[in-house]
Formats: sequence, structure tokens, C-alpha cells
Amino acid sequence: MDKTIDLLLHLLRCSLNSTMPSPSLQISEEEWTSLFWLARKHGVVTMINDVIEQMPPTQRPQGDIALSWALSADRTHYHYAHQQKVLDKITLQAKEEGLDIILIKGMTLSKLYPHPNSRSCGDIDIYFPGNYQKGNLLLGAPDAMVDGKHSEMAVDGVTVENHLHFLDLHYRSQKRAEAYILQSLPQASPDGELPPMANMVYLLMHTVSHLTAKIKLPLRNVVDWGMFLNAYKEQLSPSECHKVLRHIGMVDAFNLLTQLAAEFIGADLSDYIIGTVRQDDAKRMREMILNKSYMESRPKISNPIIYLKVRLQRHRQRRWLYRYLPANAFERSFSRLKHIFIE
Repeated sequence: MDKTIDLLLHLLRCSLNSTMPSPSLQISEEEWTSLFWLARKHGVVTMINDVIEQMPPTQRPQGDIALSWALSADRTHYHYAHQQKVLDKITLQAKEEGLDIILIKGMTLSKLYPHPNSRSCGDIDIYFPGNYQKGNLLLGAPDAMVDGKHSEMAVDGVTVENHLHFLDLHYRSQKRAEAYILQSLPQASPDGELPPMANMVYLLMHTVSHLTAKIKLPLRNVVDWGMFLNAYKEQLSPSECHKVLRHIGMVDAFNLLTQLAAEFIGADLSDYIIGTVRQDDAKRMREMILNKSYMESRPKISNPIIYLKVRLQRHRQRRWLYRYLPANAFERSFSRLKHIFIE
């Protein structure tokens, strides 16, 4: 494997488990530079910087690249603090208006990390049970339009997504998962978090949605998945997880992503995996997630014949992936056509 990827995973695991790299580890200036840009693409610069700050001076990056690591971490911490203030403001307004509020994704997941403010959050995702329109009004955008499953607005410079639905509802699995989450809302925590089993369903479906939409899966999303499962080992029964997952048809995706997440975060999540994982698929998914160029934009192809040929070849290479998408066999046939002709 590429040494830069090895270094990325090693330092990331050190950060997530509050351990230190080997005293013998030596990283050249060129390697630190490559590592910085890779970590930035995967959204884990600040997590790794937490380890860098604890390393002996002789092991740390030097010069301009050291400044890049430090400045990126400062920006992450600043944005996180600002987002927290905005979230506190929204939560207080909702309480004053008598509106229940459910917080999903980023800010809730950050609490599971050793340094919550090192887990960068792009936006704030909120669900107002039964009060979507009142939520828009509270957020200062009463005429906000629904785009997919939510509306989007800016609150004090922070992007806030007010969810009409938790998930996209294109396929049977997504609809069943949404129904399960909704019926679990009465058991939400006092601070507005989904109960662990419903949160597990939501996070799995959200993680897989990256594959459904763009055939891309950022490392940080898989790390989030692993940190969540590791934090809730006492509350989540593997057998109950699989019972729910069989109902929504996502057992294979759960097992595969859990195996990869365990490797990435350096935790034992084997108790969650019931059944077998196709190791050839795990290898392919691992490469998809970790390959340095997987998020690079692709050049435009103007010739329609060449474009179609490339799309068909790409589809053939990805056909294994359909086993893990939230679609049954009938739905998958249409999904395949979509991914052939639409990026």
C-alpha cells in the first residue's frame, strides 16, 4: 500500500485511541506534505494534528508544512466553537417555542471523539418532529424550499439543514429505515438525540447514501460509523441490530462497513458482525475509500460514443457495489441504468 496511506491510518488510529506513534517513527518533510494533503481530502487533518502536537519535536513536521497543519487545526476549532454557539441558540429558541428538536450527524458524533472540536462539521442537521414548517420559520427562512430531504439556510454564517425526512426515500430499504426511525422518536434522549438503535439505522443509511449518490465514500464517514459502534457497545445488541437490518435489507452493507471501520479506527468490532464478509468486496471498498484520487473530478468527455463507452466500462467495474446499495433486485435494475448514464 502507498506509504502515505499507511501513515495516515497509523496516525489517525493514534489520535482516536489517545496513543502515541512509535518513538522510532521518522517522517520526511516530503512525506509530511503528502500526508497533509491526503488528510485534508479525507477531513482528518485536525485529528492527526492532535497527535502531532504530542510528538517529540524531532518527529514533528517543520517549516511551512508545520504551519499548514497548525492553521488548519485552528480553523477547525474556530468553526466548531461558532457552530456550537449557533446550535445552542437554535436549541434555546426551539425550547422557548415549545418545539421538540432532534440533532443528527455531525455535532452529535463529535462527542464520541477524544477531542470533539477536532471532528470538523460542515453544517448542522436538524429535525423538528411534526413541525418542519415551524422549524423553517424559527430558523428565519419560512419560504425555504425542500431540496431532496431537507431545506437549507444560513444562520449566523452556519449552514443549517432542516430535515423534512431523515433519509432519501427512493428505495424500499430507505422507506423502511425511515419508518423505523420515526417510530423510535418517542424514545429520543432529553438532549435531542435519536435512541441508539434508530441512530444506528440512520447512520448506516446515511453512510451508504454516499455510495448511492456519487459512488464515493469519504474516510471520515466510515470513521464516524466505527466510533459510533464502539461507543455504543453496551447499548446495541448485535442480534437486535441484525434483526432490524434484515427487515430493511442492509445486513451485508452493515457487515462490510463495520469490518472496514474496525480497521480504520483500530477497535475490535467483531461482535457486531454476524455472518460472513466477502473479502474481495472489502478489498475493493477499502481501495475506493482510501485511494488518494477517489475524490478527484473527472475530465469532461464531449464525444457521446466515447462517453457511453466509458460509462459502461465504469458500470462493469462497479457492479459488485450494488450488493451494498439500498435497493432490491427490481429497483437495482433502474439504478444501474441511472449510474450508466448519469454521474
